Amino acid sequence: MELHQITRDDDEKRLRRTLTAWSMELRRPAAEEHENTPRHVSYDVLRQADGRQVGRKKVILMSGGCSIPTCTMCPFTNENNFGIGRDPQALVEQVDKTLVRRDDEPDYEVLALYNDGSFFAPAEIPRQVQIQIAERVAASGVRHLVVESLPQFVTPTVLGPFVEALGDTELEVGIGLQSSDDLVRETLVNTRISRISFERAIRTMREFGVIPKIYLMIKPPLLTDAEAMTDVVDSVDYVRSLGVDGVTLCPTRVSRNTVAWQLWQAGDYQPPNLWTVVDTIRLAQEKTSVRVACINLRGTDFESVFPDSCPRCANSVVDGIVMYSETGDLDDLPGDCSCRTPTEPAPLNRPAIVARSLQVLKSHGVHEGGRP
Repeated sequence: MELHQITRDDDEKRLRRTLTAWSMELRRPAAEEHENTPRHVSYDVLRQADGRQVGRKKVILMSGGCSIPTCTMCPFTNENNFGIGRDPQALVEQVDKTLVRRDDEPDYEVLALYNDGSFFAPAEIPRQVQIQIAERVAASGVRHLVVESLPQFVTPTVLGPFVEALGDTELEVGIGLQSSDDLVRETLVNTRISRISFERAIRTMREFGVIPKIYLMIKPPLLTDAEAMTDVVDSVDYVRSLGVDGVTLCPTRVSRNTVAWQLWQAGDYQPPNLWTVVDTIRLAQEKTSVRVACINLRGTDFESVFPDSCPRCANSVVDGIVMYSETGDLDDLPGDCSCRTPTEPAPLNRPAIVARSLQVLKSHGVHEGGRP
């Protein structure tokens, strides 16, 4: 039994090293530098954890991208100045332009300000620039600011001054936990988040009155739809055990220069079926408040392969999920379609998943150091 455990752990480590090397190898620097302007701006209605609906302005700043781009499915290095360099002051200029209220601009009280990476990572946004942005947001009258970060950067020495600079503006920090399962999170997703760093960040946010926003992925690469449903439900239980109510579900989509894209091209991975997304929402809603990152379902912001069903129902299913994400009412979710195949959650058999994944990578000619 002990020997089997050692062998399994070695295989997991080998799988993680292989996926890390492959993911990094596939990244492509931007062909030319993008202009110093946000790459995405949109307005919508956001349902808060207490059920209240508020206007949101969502802005993705043009940045140098994530400083730790190891995730197997992340598309954002395709869209920013990854590999070219970082001009932190340019981010401040973009924020200044973002905060200018136009007469024809929809009203909003929530500003989601994303940088395609970790807002609190000093290699992406230096500490002083973080404070400058907080001061500008506070002066603008925005009532609620949302940023994202890996948890290891959410520390008292970082969060304290930032919260102080925000003054009366409420802060929400999004963390892409993706999964509570160590194998799924640290290997299949390949994100640099440990349970220790995540739980420490949750405690730090609580200490400073910051609201945690937790993202969970529906069907990371190398999982089946049935395994993905179990993974989300287990992850919701874990998040709730930490005293966090509410999660944002992110159905995985597939974009170029990623492991997920390579797997999809070979027929070794498909994004979750839209009906899997619906069923997962229903299961998660039994336990906590659920929102869905609906932009991932349209595939309209950049080239990607996104969750789908059949031509008869796909648009109505997406419309229902978008409506549900605003209202929280399960009656807004779609009913049924002849294409729908009932899927029951399947247990996460970790040794089997590792063995299956290693076999898939072998078929792609990928080894620990990447492709030979």
